[in-house]
Amino acid sequence: MVNLSNINVPFGKHPVDTGKYLIATNEIDKLCYIVGNWIDNRFPGAIIHGRPRLGKTRAIKYLIKVLPKELNQNIPMFHIKCKTYKNPSENNFFEDLLDGVGHAVPELGRPSEKRVRLKHFFINTAEKSKQNKIVIFIDDAQKLTAIQYDWLMDVYNELDEYGIVLTTILVGHDELIDRRKRFIKNKDFQIVGRFMSDSYQFNGVKDVEDFKILLEQYDEGTEFPVNSNLSYTQFYFRDHFENGFRLVNYAGEFHDVFLELQLDKGLQKNKEIPMQYVTLSIEYILKNYGFFGENVQLLNKSLFKKAIINSGYIQSELVLLEVE
Repeated sequence: MVNLSNINVPFGKHPVDTGKYLIATNEIDKLCYIVGNWIDNRFPGAIIHGRPRLGKTRAIKYLIKVLPKELNQNIPMFHIKCKTYKNPSENNFFEDLLDGVGHAVPELGRPSEKRVRLKHFFINTAEKSKQNKIVIFIDDAQKLTAIQYDWLMDVYNELDEYGIVLTTILVGHDELIDRRKRFIKNKDFQIVGRFMSDSYQFNGVKDVEDFKILLEQYDEGTEFPVNSNLSYTQFYFRDHFENGFRLVNYAGEFHDVFLELQLDKGLQKNKEIPMQYVTLSIEYILKNYGFFGENVQLLNKSLFKKAIINSGYIQSELVLLEVE
């Protein structure tokens, strides 16, 4: 038994309070396997697409953390956020890439100089890692324009001359699939072959099994503070945890309340639940029904409903329904 009296976490500093934590889900495990195969098979590029707020950005961060270990290769991986420009320029594009990979001076020099610095950065990084692979995840990639794909192709070709494989994973909305179709229709096969050779649809939480896997992580697969052997659920539910309280035991009820709210609000067509709202609901439960809140011993559907409504899920889905 963990002596919780010796655990001192300043108010607001727990990962559940800050939101700064990564947690494995059923969908992320599937994605990890798919992307690992892409990298192993030296795919030049592929697409991860899905609705907004499904957790794609968090999934990228998780993959960058675990994939090198899973593949047993110290492959350099970078997370680059795509920005919106009214008039995309070569200068801004390469500056954003340099900034995204963590270059010390992304803004210095002309566009041609930024190109060269990016190439040298990748070459040096590959040499230090003793790998001939570089992986970049481009988030919000639906914002990329045709000319930006051409600039990316230049980077790919330059690294290829040095024997380095650049794998570009485009991550974004379902619009990416429509873009792929347009490139095929326009016979832009080089772009499709380089950056869209395969695709994976990223899903939200879909069934009770997804809920079980996620809630088990909060119960047993998390730890804070470091080396405390204290899971997030145990930190927040304390005595009840020692008496057998586990979030996973409520997976069925939690899932049912989401479905009931969908039906009540006319959202039954939205079968998958965005990860953002599931996570926010769980965090609400931990903070408001645990030791620092009402300190309830048993959860029920009424409490789950309150947590889900406070996550903003219903309001967000109703807005999307109006758009559709």
